[in-house]
Amino acid sequence: MFGLAESRDVPDEEVMKNFQKGDNKAFNTLLDRYGSRILFFIMKKLNLPKQQAEDLLQEIFIKVIEKKNSYDSDKKFSTWLYTVANNRCIDHLRVECNKSTSSLDKEIPHSTSGTTHLELVKSREPDPYEKTCDREMKMYLNNALKELNDNLKEVFLLREIEGLSLNEIADVTGTPLNTVKTRLRTAYINLRQHLIDIGYIYNVNDIERVK
Repeated sequence: MFGLAESRDVPDEEVMKNFQKGDNKAFNTLLDRYGSRILFFIMKKLNLPKQQAEDLLQEIFIKVIEKKNSYDSDKKFSTWLYTVANNRCIDHLRVECNKSTSSLDKEIPHSTSGTTHLELVKSREPDPYEKTCDREMKMYLNNALKELNDNLKEVFLLREIEGLSLNEIADVTGTPLNTVKTRLRTAYINLRQHLIDIGYIYNVNDIERVK
């Protein structure tokens, strides 16, 4: 009805090409598709509350407008967008480090866009604790994520939150594929070890698939 199904079927790359041609509605489509996902990525990567992350989100999509003609329609749009977003996040961290008030020291907010921290790290099989220990797991994963260094957290978020492939993460971060694999594996191991150290039983099958 109202052409909504047809709109959803249009690939991101085609929508972006329409935006490059001057179709402003196409930009709104991209914002609708990726706004909440990029916002969540910002919040997790930088440990920012929603209001501050929204300011960066606005800046990122302003960059999309400014850089729209640099987008190559033969490339995957999501990879290009996350590259823009990741670079802006890195710039933000540099500024904060210069101020000696790194945002990584801030608490990770518990309120997110409908996605629980339990969904960040879990095995392929349903977790028997998912329904009964959600709040407890949120707290444990908050603490574990804060202990990851920037490089490990970056690849972990891009993989587990945003669902990017390893090759896409390599493109976004400008990092060799083998380095991405090593960092992701290390992130899984560190998170798992943290949960073991605190006595919370946890299985990470994802480590085996990063090969």
